[in-house]
Amino acid sequence: FVTRKITRALARIKLGLQERLYLGNLDALRDWGHARDYVEAQWLMLQQDHPEDYVIATGRQYSVRDFVNQAAAHLDMNIHWQGEGIDEQGIDTASGRCIVAVDPRYFRPTEVETLLGDPTKAREQLGWEPKTTFEALVQEMVTADLRLAERDRLVDAAGYRAYSYHE
Repeated sequence: FVTRKITRALARIKLGLQERLYLGNLDALRDWGHARDYVEAQWLMLQQDHPEDYVIATGRQYSVRDFVNQAAAHLDMNIHWQGEGIDEQGIDTASGRCIVAVDPRYFRPTEVETLLGDPTKAREQLGWEPKTTFEALVQEMVTADLRLAERDRLVDAAGYRAYSYHE
């Protein structure tokens, strides 16, 4: 998942364990939500007398670039974007280094540009609303991956190699 790739890589970059994050389409729009909220919706669906189909989504869209910016902000990093298309780069404003780059290998030939769900039926019939905001979702992921990266840094400091197996 691109979200986990982003949070892991930025945490490792923050700690000096990785140089750069490579991504594909930064403009792809997604409706990202928390599994905890979606499981609650599934449970509510199972409580119904008659099975029905529901769209479980947040009803909000964010780009891959938005996700990168939000994750960086939680790590007290600021990214300035320059260039366009495959030449676009995310520059860490504190160091001036390119920490995010577009790599054509990560473009999907059948990529859907925009995914957005309409959770109206779930809200009206199940009383379900997602509780986790986009910002809280990203913060939770960054916090978890920063802890993992800190462990990798300890391994490095002890003279062992922490492989970047997360990509």
